[in-house]
Amino acid sequence: MAAEPAVVRVDRDRCIGSGMCALSAPEALALDLDGLAEPLAGYAAGGAELTEGLTEAVDFCPVEALALHSARGGHRIAPAD
Repeated sequence: MAAEPAVVRVDRDRCIGSGMCALSAPEALALDLDGLAEPLAGYAAGGAELTEGLTEAVDFCPVEALALHSARGGHRIAPAD
């Protein structure tokens, strides 16, 4: 079974630009010109493959500025409530 496509949402008011997310999931996240996290390509809009690195990126965020949502149903995947 294929992994559920995911969309990454970044709370830019919380993000401190630690870069842990971009190191954990460079295919999905980068730091923008302001030094804050931003999702790349499909992760920002239509959704792309949910990977272990992406889940780790959400877990490693020191200020919980990242959230993963299902691209299909919109429900939150991570972090858990």
